[in-house]
Amino acid sequence: MGAIFHYNPDRPFRESPDLYLCYWGKERCAPLHSFGPGVRDIYKIHFIHSGRGMVKVEGETFSLTGGQAFLAYPERVIFYQADEEDPWTYSWIGFDGEQVAEILSRTRLTPARPVFPMDTQLMPQLYELLNEAEESTATRDLRLQALLQAFMTRLIELVPASVYADSARTQAKDAYIHRCLDFLHSHYSEELTVAQLASMVGLDRKYLSSLFKRAMGMPPQQYLLHYRMDKACSFLRKGHYSIAEVARSVGYQDALLFSKMFKKTVGASPSDYRVQWKKSDIMP
Repeated sequence: MGAIFHYNPDRPFRESPDLYLCYWGKERCAPLHSFGPGVRDIYKIHFIHSGRGMVKVEGETFSLTGGQAFLAYPERVIFYQADEEDPWTYSWIGFDGEQVAEILSRTRLTPARPVFPMDTQLMPQLYELLNEAEESTATRDLRLQALLQAFMTRLIELVPASVYADSARTQAKDAYIHRCLDFLHSHYSEELTVAQLASMVGLDRKYLSSLFKRAMGMPPQQYLLHYRMDKACSFLRKGHYSIAEVARSVGYQDALLFSKMFKKTVGASPSDYRVQWKKSDIMP
């Protein structure tokens, strides 16, 4: 997958906005793919979903892997490069605004210490959420702004200025969860088992299930079910796919079984959900 860029089509309401999302994107990098040494003209955060790479900034070198992220500050020289054997896949957001410096001052991030762990809720799916918001023409500007503000809120909560270190054990557990999430999000349309997931990350199946449940509030099977149904809702809202096509797209070869699980999870049959969505979409 080459680099995919999305630029915010809605210009800010005034020349110097408080907080503004400029663009976002995602890329599965080639071995040794790099940027710099160079500078950015706005703030840019990369979220590493899988693979490895390195970042050099302010004379320091950081080795990063899936489940971590780093912030490139404007007008600060930075160099980053994908690993040769296991190049990273990352997504990114670029943003700017008069409030950004004050917001970041509430975190422990600095130009010399730009690395932080991703959370398990918002950041792994931020790229997809922004894409979905982009499709909502009538409310696009509000939804994109809301997602950026939600991210900033989560960032402050995740790496507050008063906290300077996370335990190595906690970071290791977070990395396992992020690898699992990336695998589930990339392969949700396929037949998946917890045993496959455990083998992929090199953990015991029962231990992984327990670790995943503590982090996500539900076991892997339930998380996958909800993720599939969220994707199914998105397909149904587009309006031009059959129920069978949606079922196969989210990992169900049996459309009847899909409809049963959809109704159990969402509370309405796929056809009823689509009708309800169309009605709500045309309401004044």
